[in-house]
Amino acid sequence: MADKIPLLGRLDSGSQLNLIVRLLEWTVEVLPSGARELLEGEGRGAVEAALDYVRAAAAGSPPDVESEAFEELEDELSELADEVDLQDLWQLFVALIDSVGVPAEDVTVGFTRTIMSACYDVIRDCEDLPELPLGTAEPVVLDVERANPNCMRAIEYQRQLVRTAAQD
Repeated sequence: MADKIPLLGRLDSGSQLNLIVRLLEWTVEVLPSGARELLEGEGRGAVEAALDYVRAAAAGSPPDVESEAFEELEDELSELADEVDLQDLWQLFVALIDSVGVPAEDVTVGFTRTIMSACYDVIRDCEDLPELPLGTAEPVVLDVERANPNCMRAIEYQRQLVRTAAQD
């Protein structure tokens, strides 16, 4: 993904927020069935509500971050991120918490990269990758991740998403 980062710098903040919306939606959509089942019920409602807030901000209507509903949603996402049964999805909840109150004009390349990383991490965490010892060289870790078809699919999707946004 590092080779596509310079392309992010070409995007204005609104385009980056639209990219974030598409990435968050895709990440939720492609979760393995077991992870999607974990989201059923109140988890799904919180995720959809958060996505609605991010979509609204991308459309130019950021949420009222002082409202009780907004604060309740952030609390609910935080609680979901802390649930042991949902540990593979915690990065998704964190990405949503980070994204829900951000108006388009505040989106930076660094912020976009953070959300992209979290979305990749959700996909990776849902895979049954071998545990590597602490301190394993990064190239070894990357080789393990790139050998996984879903991790590669996430990498390729993000690359294509950035390329497409940079061409628009």
